[in-house]
Amino acid sequence: MTIELKTLGIDVSKASVTVHVLSSYPKGGLKAYWEKTRNKSSSLYPVFYSNPDVKKKQKSAFDFANFLQECKPDLVILEPTGNHYSRLWARIIESLSIKILWVGHIELRRYRGGKNLPNKSDAADALAMAAYPLDVEHHTEDGELNLRYFLLHRPEPINQLRELCQQLEHLNRVQSPIVNYARQLLAWQFPEVAHVKSKSTKLGNVPPLWGWLAQRQLEVSPQAWKALTAKYQASAANHYGITIDPILREHADWLCDIELTEQRIETAIKQLLADECFNVYNQIFDQFGFGLRVRARLLSRIYPFEAFLSNGKPLIEYEVREVKRVEKQRRDGQTVVKRLPGDVKRVKRNRSRDTFKMRLGMGTTLEQSGDELIEVTSGSALCRMSFWQYVLCQIETERLPDSHIASIMLEYRSKLKDFTDESGRQLLNGKHLQGKLMAKVANLLFKGLVDAIAKKSN
Repeated sequence: MTIELKTLGIDVSKASVTVHVLSSYPKGGLKAYWEKTRNKSSSLYPVFYSNPDVKKKQKSAFDFANFLQECKPDLVILEPTGNHYSRLWARIIESLSIKILWVGHIELRRYRGGKNLPNKSDAADALAMAAYPLDVEHHTEDGELNLRYFLLHRPEPINQLRELCQQLEHLNRVQSPIVNYARQLLAWQFPEVAHVKSKSTKLGNVPPLWGWLAQRQLEVSPQAWKALTAKYQASAANHYGITIDPILREHADWLCDIELTEQRIETAIKQLLADECFNVYNQIFDQFGFGLRVRARLLSRIYPFEAFLSNGKPLIEYEVREVKRVEKQRRDGQTVVKRLPGDVKRVKRNRSRDTFKMRLGMGTTLEQSGDELIEVTSGSALCRMSFWQYVLCQIETERLPDSHIASIMLEYRSKLKDFTDESGRQLLNGKHLQGKLMAKVANLLFKGLVDAIAKKSN
């Protein structure tokens, strides 16, 4: 049985999409098909723009909708490139009741590379996506589409959670330069508080320092307002006639608005995390002691966890192959990998766990650089940062809940630090030690979710 589908592959860029239509998998392979068609890109790989240049006769989003109605694809394949960049095009597709399947970044990159298609080519990416569901490698034994090779549809709470997380990350990046400049001004206008860390302690209130500078008295506690006023009256800058500059007050006003916006977003995240569909995940997160933002960040990338499993269990494969000896060394901030001949062994691979860790930024890939292989981290950089902060702020300081998982992590940390040479010098430290602890956290999180999901299904 073969699948009869007309597929449309779409490569999404910042302000445009490149598309390609296939009715069957090309005979002779994708590489040969690409060589025949790549010079006919204007007709076979049309481009549509969200803000077209009329003078260049660029096609618009309305032309894209007409194109869909004319070619009538059964299935559209998209890569989640930027939550915002693909949203307009996905809405147009959904309005025409055409089914969308999403392919992960890593899966598509490996597929394109395996077919020897060129890198950094929008047309080649569109071709790879159009061919992806037609390739027999992505079918079941019955000839149906194997949805394991596609990203499962995310329910609305997860889409909202992902959007809120992105808003928090944006606000965090926005406020850093504002804070830095404000502190430079404070260094000579009110030096006594130039390096004070000011935080709001009540919902609806702003950080006392910024609220005082912005003259927002009703949003600052009376005690903090009185204390800051007294401190300014005794300030050396005030004594010598230096006043608070209006630009400093304006920056403080911006920071107050950002704080209130963050409070609103975090309240919305709390309400979403309280949804019963996340109960199992929250129970596991409680054992780690993850904070609100970390929970939201992780959930937005791993829910539903069943997508990583096969029939409710981790997909474990065995293969007999040569296991090369690996030598690693740090050079100019990069990990250089040398792979030497080794023995032929039967190797166990936990594909589900590997994919899970890759999604959370805890995976690595090898990239060719000249004659050397460079180990490059892969996956979500934000999740990887969350794991690093968790190791530094909670494991290293032992600020962990009273749980079995916490005990395992502390025992593992002690074991790593006990590795010493003959002189008693600790062999594992710094980033090397932190990296191993981060990997341990990811592995324990995967195991905890596997056990919890299995218990739930039983």
